[in-house]
Amino acid sequence: MYVSTLNLVFAQVVLKTENQVLGFTDLPSESTFVHTNASFLLTGEYLYYKVFCFEGEESELTKLSKIAYVELVGKDMNPIFKHKISLKNGVGQGDFFIPTDIVSGNYKLIAYTNWMLNEGLKDFHQSDITIINPYRSNQPELLKSNNLRTDSLNTIEPDTLLKAVLAPKNIDDFGSLQIKLNGERFAKRQKVSFVLKGLSSSQIRPGNYSISVRKKDLISEPFPNDGFDLVGKKGESKKKNNIRVGDTIVLPELRGELYQGSVVALQNDKSVRNLKVAVSIPGEDYVLDVVRTDVLGNFQVNVMKAYSGEKILVQVLNQNPEAFRIVKRQPKAIDYAALDFKEVKIDLAAREEILRRSIHNQIENSFFQFRPDSILNVSPELFFDDKEKKIYLLDDYTLFRTLRETFVEIIQDVSSIRIGKDNFAIRVKGYDYASIRDIAPLIVLDGCVIQDHNALLDFDARYIEDITVFRHSFLVGPELYEGAIIIKTETGEGYTSFQYEGAISTFNVLRPQPDKKYFVQWYDKRSNEQNRRLPDDRVQLLWMPKLKLTENEFKIDFYTSDVVGEFEIHIMGITADKNPVSIRKSIFVN
Repeated sequence: MYVSTLNLVFAQVVLKTENQVLGFTDLPSESTFVHTNASFLLTGEYLYYKVFCFEGEESELTKLSKIAYVELVGKDMNPIFKHKISLKNGVGQGDFFIPTDIVSGNYKLIAYTNWMLNEGLKDFHQSDITIINPYRSNQPELLKSNNLRTDSLNTIEPDTLLKAVLAPKNIDDFGSLQIKLNGERFAKRQKVSFVLKGLSSSQIRPGNYSISVRKKDLISEPFPNDGFDLVGKKGESKKKNNIRVGDTIVLPELRGELYQGSVVALQNDKSVRNLKVAVSIPGEDYVLDVVRTDVLGNFQVNVMKAYSGEKILVQVLNQNPEAFRIVKRQPKAIDYAALDFKEVKIDLAAREEILRRSIHNQIENSFFQFRPDSILNVSPELFFDDKEKKIYLLDDYTLFRTLRETFVEIIQDVSSIRIGKDNFAIRVKGYDYASIRDIAPLIVLDGCVIQDHNALLDFDARYIEDITVFRHSFLVGPELYEGAIIIKTETGEGYTSFQYEGAISTFNVLRPQPDKKYFVQWYDKRSNEQNRRLPDDRVQLLWMPKLKLTENEFKIDFYTSDVVGEFEIHIMGITADKNPVSIRKSIFVN
């Protein structure tokens, strides 16, 4: 069993001194940019995206924030989704499957960090995403807003728009890379190869890029996603000179996900100062930490490791934890009223193209199980020393009904001692088996700290898979423990038996998007016969969000599908010397 350390919740502080003001003023501002695979999508398709986060006047990839947030917001000012993105060296990625209950219309994709909340919506990345739902027969919202007209078709060419916006920005490195293809026209299911390289043999352009290969529709994308604002407000002052004593500041997430909460006493005679609070996210790779409250009962935690759970459990380490209530602070609200939703005009004649594409999507979704993306596993960091633990697999022993009997008959490293008339305390024996110190061990049941030893001794041991015992002393935050007992049940939710009288507070957690390796179709020796017989209706031939170019050339291969027409290769990113790159190249499938 692994435990990752946390240092909880959306932290805000009130600046009380000039030194605090100076400290936060010296931190650079941040800006974000999102490269998407398309700005015109149908329900049943995936929106793929990569987030770039920059800091300072020179727009370097940030070393400040480790978390970014991406939201898709509708005209009703409600988010369709909100994703939390882990940033590694200033970049991260995610995706969203567009469900069929979404109404057609224009949406706003926004991206920001906690630190950017201090500046507000005007500094967030904002881009327009148009979604059409072809499965709804009655769509008055489109006709009412005049989005669909027979006399108007958006025919703005991306290159024309790009040149118009680039001209005043004096970005002359836009084409610092080039694509060399092995052809322009290809057959169905044919291999396409291209080399990404510098403009000259001596020009090396290392950097961080993403690649999308997608079918171009007869419908021009209303708002093409290009890199003219990739470095955003380069050259502008990035210092927060307007911070004053008494201001409330949202803290940047410097070390991971930042959470904040407060302890409230249910009785007036209970102090909330300097309390120890145990925080955990249960799961196979759970996280766990103990923190202290300040004079007002506030506490905060940094979640710095990957985890699989979806709930945070919080409890006061006290003989009467039910005498306190945990309040989770909510994130600073974003005022979406300032979002400008543009009108999109699409010719009704395009409905045949939309119909064909929706059929492709339905076929592809029917066979998605044969072309799945892979979630990359992150090995959790060991919290305990593997060499000093002993694991008891209870299936190897005669099962006893209670944990009390199991400790007596099976687990020699653990004992229970009587404290008072009806109370017992669990202790871990020392290495000589003679000394038992009067310091409680850390007891973790399915990722949750358990304080009620009496109830645990009566817990039904027949549902326990294994028990791991550590016999050395260690600190978790400010709390000293003499040994540890880690219990894993069959359900993974054994801690629910101990959530009585509000002793353990539970909150939902927004988990960061998992790191993925996106599916790439092959029709060579790597492809089995079954895959060759399946229909291939991919309109998205390739999505590669994590391309790092470290040499002067980089070769990329992919295969066409059964879909014919024009496909576009779009490469976007930033060079190591902080210049934006956005290149488009077309291929044709007959």
